[in-house]
Amino acid sequence: MKKSVGSNGEGILKSWLKLLFFLYLFVLSIGMIKKASGVFAPSIKGYLFGNVGPLKAVSLGWFSTAIAQSSGAVSSVVITFTGNSIIDLPTAIYILVGASLGTTITALIISLVTVSSKRKDFRHGFEIGLCYAIYSAILIFVVLVLEYFFSLFSMVSLFLAEELQGRVRYLQIPDLIGIITDPLVGPLFERFNSLLLFLGSFIVLIFTLRFIGSSIVDVLGGEDESRKFINRHFDSKIKAYFLGVVLTAIVFSSSITIGLLVPLAVARLIGLRRSIPFILGADLGTFSDTLLVALIVGKTSAIAAAFAYALFAIAGALIFLPNTDWLYKMTKYVSKRLIHISRKKAFYLLVLFLLLPLGVILVF
Repeated sequence: MKKSVGSNGEGILKSWLKLLFFLYLFVLSIGMIKKASGVFAPSIKGYLFGNVGPLKAVSLGWFSTAIAQSSGAVSSVVITFTGNSIIDLPTAIYILVGASLGTTITALIISLVTVSSKRKDFRHGFEIGLCYAIYSAILIFVVLVLEYFFSLFSMVSLFLAEELQGRVRYLQIPDLIGIITDPLVGPLFERFNSLLLFLGSFIVLIFTLRFIGSSIVDVLGGEDESRKFINRHFDSKIKAYFLGVVLTAIVFSSSITIGLLVPLAVARLIGLRRSIPFILGADLGTFSDTLLVALIVGKTSAIAAAFAYALFAIAGALIFLPNTDWLYKMTKYVSKRLIHISRKKAFYLLVLFLLLPLGVILVF
């Protein structure tokens, strides 16, 4: 009996070490993509200078975030520029809401490179990213109408920033992802070609996604226990929503937390319907890093831009959390009727996702 217990404990430890190893590789690959993209695309950030119209501003946020693979990177630049009066608050709001759509591309890419044994299994993973994109696209429309005609987000965020200004002190909260990845990412980019590292990071991502789903299943004690865990933590909309908020706030990236749902969906451990509240919560959780940047800048306009970013997610939750079936049905319609569960058509959709905002930027 003792040997059995010891063997079981050793198996649990190995399962955890295996999961932590693949989680680290997953986070590291995204960090490397983010770093490399910053090296390749400084001119994209240059487009943020000057005054642009609402539609072009949304497209700038959308395209630059899709290229950089990080809404946090783009929002940090936008908030800094806003605090330094390079761009005004309404323009910052349009760029930031565009960035919320651009960041959904990570989950879509992850679904394309995640290996699935059945065609249907691919669809389940792709629908996670697709749902996030549809939600963000609708949110853009809502923000454009309310901000363009009523300046709602500008007024409310500025009011909140003025109330906060001078009443709280910035707390040195560590960037947990940066702490565990920077010691490796920095030296790698100092010694090796950025393009090779950029390509290598995608290889690492693909390798990781082949095993991360099964590793999570092993830690949870097999498929039956995994389903029980998911049923327990996703058994209500509110619980799943706040789980998304907290986890994303901790890791500073909705790309990571929502991206992790993809292999679970491919493994049929979680369905789209139960994932939606978590996705909505993850969208609000990204507010953590933008607020920290704004507090560092220390200007009222910068803090207002950060609050506007949170207000988008709150507005989205107020609209969709009580009506998750809307998002579910829209996603299923696009997935089944338009994409027809085809990886090839999904790839074309991804290309269009990049070309559409780029076309707006070049034409307007």
